[in-house]
Amino acid sequence: MRIPHYIYTVLLTLLCLSTLEAQTYYRGEEPSCTTPPDSTALLSLHVVGEGFFRNDEYASDLVADYTLPGYRLHTALAYRPMTQLPVELRLGLYHLYYWGATRYPAGLAYQDLPYWRGDGADYTRLRLLPSFRALIQPAPGWAVLLGQLQGGTKHRLLEPLYNPELQLTADPEVGLQIRYEGKQSRLDTWIDWQSFIFGGAQHPEAFVFGLNTSHTFTLRPAQSLEVVAQATAHHRGGVLNERPDTVHTWLNTALGAVYHHSIALPRHPLHLHAGLYALGYSQRGEHYASDKGWGWLATAGLSWGRWESEFCHFEGHDFISPLGIPFAQSVGRAGPKHLLTHHPRYTSWQGSYRIIEAKDYTFGVSGGVYIHPHSSHTMSSFLEVYLSIAPHFTLLSRQR
Repeated sequence: MRIPHYIYTVLLTLLCLSTLEAQTYYRGEEPSCTTPPDSTALLSLHVVGEGFFRNDEYASDLVADYTLPGYRLHTALAYRPMTQLPVELRLGLYHLYYWGATRYPAGLAYQDLPYWRGDGADYTRLRLLPSFRALIQPAPGWAVLLGQLQGGTKHRLLEPLYNPELQLTADPEVGLQIRYEGKQSRLDTWIDWQSFIFGGAQHPEAFVFGLNTSHTFTLRPAQSLEVVAQATAHHRGGVLNERPDTVHTWLNTALGAVYHHSIALPRHPLHLHAGLYALGYSQRGEHYASDKGWGWLATAGLSWGRWESEFCHFEGHDFISPLGIPFAQSVGRAGPKHLLTHHPRYTSWQGSYRIIEAKDYTFGVSGGVYIHPHSSHTMSSFLEVYLSIAPHFTLLSRQR
């Protein structure tokens, strides 16, 4: 399904004119795992579901235009025993379904993932996966997770490092995660174990390491400066290699500073931010044509009530990010051994509006425009509508 660009222009103009730190992929899902759990619930049922319809009009040599219509659903039973430290065990089922197709594009690092995991062609339109999580909170603000992680857009990574659309196309992350959220500092570090080597396995290992940490310095009551460090490391390969070229490691880093300013207004406070980041890329294993690269990213945005908007500009040199958006890549569909451009660049403007927002659900729309002058078609865009729900039900309560 192709939607004419003039319709995008009208909708996005209305979206952005209504408002000038925004994650346009807002999802009204379960709260952070570092928040104190419900002390009265012994056994509870948690449901996280989302219906979405997203259309991408991409002028990119890496991916073509496509539409994402479908839903994702995660249900889990949570057990919180009486312990000295807060502990939670969850067991459930994750379900992802697309209407009209069996597989959709994902990040560069996911395109060959079925080989690394031994799946073959088993990534079908009906995706059912078991889920398990063990969580402990050893101190206020801290959480340690084993099993299914709080991943995807909750990592709050920059778009050149992580494409928010993977929230709709990638499997949930599983492995080990350590999170901390304090008044001035936050930390999120994790290992997403995608493929495990065992005796008789016909595939090597695959995993992703990630880090996002920041510290905020208060300048004035309504002004602050946040120093941010981010990194992702992807490893493919191991002892049991079926091909001679299957040991690869890719590292992406980002270091920057973000200025935050809040303005008190009658209905809602207006939050503004402006950031500047230096980005790096390196590889081991000679998979891509570029072994090293760098880039920089400038951002500016605001949020007011249910409105959010952000402007970004990216410049790179031989930059490659396996999980990043397609417009930040130096490679295209010609193959990893060929550079599409030495200098990927884009300018983007994104906006989102949460039309209806309540405690357990959010109905919203988001859209964006990317300008990339190195392409023969200089503009890409996306438009999405979603309904996200996250209720939970107490099945058994503790005896008082």
